[in-house]
Amino acid sequence: MVTLGLRTARREPTTPVLRYRSFDPHTTRGAPRRPMPLATFARHCRLITASGRQPMTVSSYAASLGTPSAPPNPIVITIDDGGAETLIALRALAAAGLTATVFVTSSRVGDQGYFHRADLHRILGLGIEIGGSGHTGRPLNELARADVIAELTLSRRRLAVAVGDEPRTFAYPGGGYDLAVRQLAISAGYSSACAVRDVLSHPGDDRFALARLTVDAATPDSRLVAWLDGYGRSEPHPVHPRSRAFRFRRGLDSAGPFRPRLGRADGTTSSSSAVEAPTPTPSGTVTLGDTATASSAVPGGGAVLGGGVVPGRSAVPGGDAVVAGDALEAGDAVTTRVGGQP
Repeated sequence: MVTLGLRTARREPTTPVLRYRSFDPHTTRGAPRRPMPLATFARHCRLITASGRQPMTVSSYAASLGTPSAPPNPIVITIDDGGAETLIALRALAAAGLTATVFVTSSRVGDQGYFHRADLHRILGLGIEIGGSGHTGRPLNELARADVIAELTLSRRRLAVAVGDEPRTFAYPGGGYDLAVRQLAISAGYSSACAVRDVLSHPGDDRFALARLTVDAATPDSRLVAWLDGYGRSEPHPVHPRSRAFRFRRGLDSAGPFRPRLGRADGTTSSSSAVEAPTPTPSGTVTLGDTATASSAVPGGGAVLGGGVVPGRSAVPGGDAVVAGDALEAGDAVTTRVGGQP
């Protein structure tokens, strides 16, 4: 018997982290794109189920990376933004025995055509994770540092108010991030974050820049099946520091105050309010390392980070954002503020 000397290539275990975007054409931003038909998504769910892969949320997948308890054949489904059509797609996904992570832009909750707070509770009831995607959805690598802090902290706080728990995972809007943005996401308290990169994830992937594969209406079933079988590019993707020219351009693009949509005490959103540079309070200026005096308000909605205490709220490790009108009691330390450098 002749034995042919065939060499079998051993492939590293890979994981498809699929990125679906909004199913509703009325909720997209930027350049128009063809929405994913619900019938196509239902067919994708059947293909995913038939693949035998184990569905996981982003948080559970990131926590399992590099551990002995990591499942051998996971699949992660993510959805960026959405509205009524996305909610229908999520019900179909849950009915197929799958789970997913939905990334929500916090300032848009309650807008016409977008998720309402009741929708977010329905999503959680389906066993689907909710993550943050910034407060306004602007690409973070194009913003000044103070604006990035505002996007991260306001997103986390607003979603905590809306669903009763802080999101553990984050998606960089549009996939834009750099080393500084990655570190600020960690400092904001997230345990994982998703990039795009359009390659397969693997056990050595960066859990604060997880690789995702974009799936849209033009993605053929054959390509999806290949990804589910583990075929496709999987490679390290180092994040390089910004060049001097990019930092200069970023400074020009982000000039002017950040104007988030701040919430009122009843949890609803109001019109835009500026987070201004440090201005005097009734008892002086609140600056780095100062201690607030009794009833001194933080003007314009500054931020108290790094363990600052807000009256009526528990101390949050990593900090909490203060909206306009919140007052600090005597002895509350201000470590930094949005709108100024720490």
